[in-house]
Amino acid sequence: MEQCSYCGFVLEALGSNCPNCGVAVPGRPPSTLGAEEPAQPRPATYYRRRRGWLKPLLVLLLVAGLLTLPQAQPFLRGLDDLWGELNTAYYEVPETVSMTLMRNFTIFLTSGPSADYRLALSEPGHRPSGPQGAGNSWQEIHALNATPAWDDAHAGKMLWEGHISGDERVEISVSYSVTVSTILSNLKAEGAGTVNQYPSDYGPWLQDEWKVEPSNAQVQELATQFANGTDGNVLRILRNIFDYVMGNFTYVLGTIPKSCEQTLAYGYGDCDDLGLLYVSIARAAGIPAWMELGMIPRSSDGLQDWGGHAWVNALVPLADGNYTVVTVDLANGYFLWMPPYRLSEYVDNSDPEDLKAFYFLFSSQGSGRASFTQDISVASYSEQGRLRIEA
Repeated sequence: MEQCSYCGFVLEALGSNCPNCGVAVPGRPPSTLGAEEPAQPRPATYYRRRRGWLKPLLVLLLVAGLLTLPQAQPFLRGLDDLWGELNTAYYEVPETVSMTLMRNFTIFLTSGPSADYRLALSEPGHRPSGPQGAGNSWQEIHALNATPAWDDAHAGKMLWEGHISGDERVEISVSYSVTVSTILSNLKAEGAGTVNQYPSDYGPWLQDEWKVEPSNAQVQELATQFANGTDGNVLRILRNIFDYVMGNFTYVLGTIPKSCEQTLAYGYGDCDDLGLLYVSIARAAGIPAWMELGMIPRSSDGLQDWGGHAWVNALVPLADGNYTVVTVDLANGYFLWMPPYRLSEYVDNSDPEDLKAFYFLFSSQGSGRASFTQDISVASYSEQGRLRIEA
């Protein structure tokens, strides 16, 4: 009989511990019975929370009811206006700019021992002028200076003539001090008159001119097409012509203006080509229209890179019996407006020789041949006011 060495209790035959005091019995292996299994983590149980639908529905019905009240209508209109503004593209331009443009010419020989040269520039003036009639001033020339001085024997022209030989260089510098305003018309089709309301004194701006061809058969066919369905409304016809030119021709810079037939055949043109085509179709539709020529910056990089430009004017009778002149720029896609970054040099006076002469400002004669380069820059510039115009 084996007893516990600690409490003297009689030990059982099996078991590693005294059943009385629990002391381990020497020489017996530890018992594995009753060993606890390692605790296993309890898998997480996910519960989907049931959404309460009644409370949001009541709130929605309450808000809808409040918005139907008369007092809420100004708020809703304001939200609608804000949404429309956020989703509308705009141009932001100065209302007016004041600037001094510097135009520098260098005349030189390209071949032969000598040559006679002639440089003729249009003399810019206040606008509106000529067929533009009377209205709000949008271009004011403050000063016009040149070194050397020009010959002013020809009205509306600044003329320099001379002789050049060998490696000689002739420098001519012209400065324009000008204030120009944005042109903007808010005219709608409902406020415009019809093609049978024009006065007879605008007849010359319905005729053929240099590169202006309202008598061309293709041009007349287009004019008839764009007048259909308009009841003769001038602004609707002008818009139809604008949409046609913008949608069917690609801008490609050229040199000498093309005829309407060429532009129609090629499907491309520059500001002169597209403007001449537009004027031709408008005249064929019975709308007095004419070219305006000058300069604009060719990039927005400091307004320093300027070049020649052409845009269009058209006379529109109003429903109240008055008249107004609207502006269209085909190269830049402006309909009834134009930003102030420009200088107007010439307004078509219906004289075909004057229009042609603008494009041939330089000539040379003699045993040699002379040519020229020109550089246009902005010496001073300031802005006044700000306008936002819907694109």
